[in-house]
Amino acid sequence: MFCKNPIITSIYTADPAPMVYGDTLYLYTTHDEDQLVNDFYTMLDWRCFSTKDMVNWTDHGVIFSLNDISWADDRAWTPQAVERNGKFYLYCPVHKKDGGMAIAVGISDSPTGPFRDLGHPLVDEGDWNDIDPTVFIDDDGQAYLYFGNPELR
Repeated sequence: MFCKNPIITSIYTADPAPMVYGDTLYLYTTHDEDQLVNDFYTMLDWRCFSTKDMVNWTDHGVIFSLNDISWADDRAWTPQAVERNGKFYLYCPVHKKDGGMAIAVGISDSPTGPFRDLGHPLVDEGDWNDIDPTVFIDDDGQAYLYFGNPELR
């Protein structure tokens, strides 16, 4: 038995970020709206899908959105999720109300949210390169956040 490709057919999604927790694969995605605004992508929230068998998928809906981030106004872009010390963290690049990109962090007790905003940008270097985050946790438990485009930071 094989999964259909694509696995998500009811909405437009992009930028899948997988996370395995226990016996479940969670897939965090952006959500592209059906309509461009100012000839640019319209992305307002992040969604989560999960599977235990790679065939049957559960849509957990919107788990975090720009409405949850008081200091951001646009561009709910490529997320990355990680579990650490019993909490789940969703790293999300967003456009700040005062301009430029920054990385927000949503925190939850569950991999399917809801996530709540840290309250301020985790990364804000004052430019447009604070995007595409990923997390690496070393064998000693030290966590590292990598991000950036065009260069790695």
